[in-house]
Amino acid sequence: MASDLFSVADRVAVVTGASSGIGSYIAQGLARAGAARVYISGRRAAQLEKVAQAAPGVLPLVGDVSTIKGCKELADTFVAREKKVGVEAVKLDLLVNNAGMGAQEGDWAYGASVEEIRDALLQASDADWAKVNAVNVGSLQWVSATLLPYLVAAASNGGKREGRGCIVNNTSVSAFFVSPQVKGHLYAASKAAAESMTLNLVSKFTRLGVRVNSIAPANVPSELNSPDDPRSFISAMKDIIPFGRIGNEEDVTGAVIYLASRAGSYISGNVIKLDGGSLIGVEAHP
Repeated sequence: MASDLFSVADRVAVVTGASSGIGSYIAQGLARAGAARVYISGRRAAQLEKVAQAAPGVLPLVGDVSTIKGCKELADTFVAREKKVGVEAVKLDLLVNNAGMGAQEGDWAYGASVEEIRDALLQASDADWAKVNAVNVGSLQWVSATLLPYLVAAASNGGKREGRGCIVNNTSVSAFFVSPQVKGHLYAASKAAAESMTLNLVSKFTRLGVRVNSIAPANVPSELNSPDDPRSFISAMKDIIPFGRIGNEEDVTGAVIYLASRAGSYISGNVIKLDGGSLIGVEAHP
């Protein structure tokens, strides 16, 4: 067995939505695993700098992936930064579409009235729906499209055999999870759409040598899912996770490295559910 089976040494990656949480875990983990340059994007410059300082090789790119214009600008900035360090033929070994957001959705207690449920389901505004879907679904297509030529370049000339030129979309177990205790319908619907988007990108990109897969985390701490927030999904689930613990940064980083390395080079169109068995085991608990 090759000693470099799980190696991402000397690779170039872009991770969106990496100013905190899962995106920051992945970016720092890739850099510590030997990636040459890991570009992280987000809207908060100070937060990006903080993440970059924690691991050599992590480089901030301030940008907004909620619009096509913003995604094009991100790709242009990435190319410019690569050329600035002396790269003539720009290549991208790994794109992690991690950017995601939620909206303030209505909630209700067990035994709520019809009117309370109605009002809760109508709480999110039209603008909320548009923004969540732009970030959680649209950005997967827009960022992937703008960076596609560089992913194809990395996959060419034998690169795809090493796992180069691949996309990993961070969706969520919410894409597959339906429960009377979970009220985040807008968020869950956007994540289900993200899984559909992943498969549609697979159908177009794999023949070009660019593999597309997804990871679907649950119960991994992030800004959207904090153990310190008593209303968060992770707070509701932490005591009934079948595996007996919440997730951590090694869990998500390990999955991404697998998919991006020689070990995962024959995989396209798959999802790795990082949930400690919750998706199946939770139904045994009221």
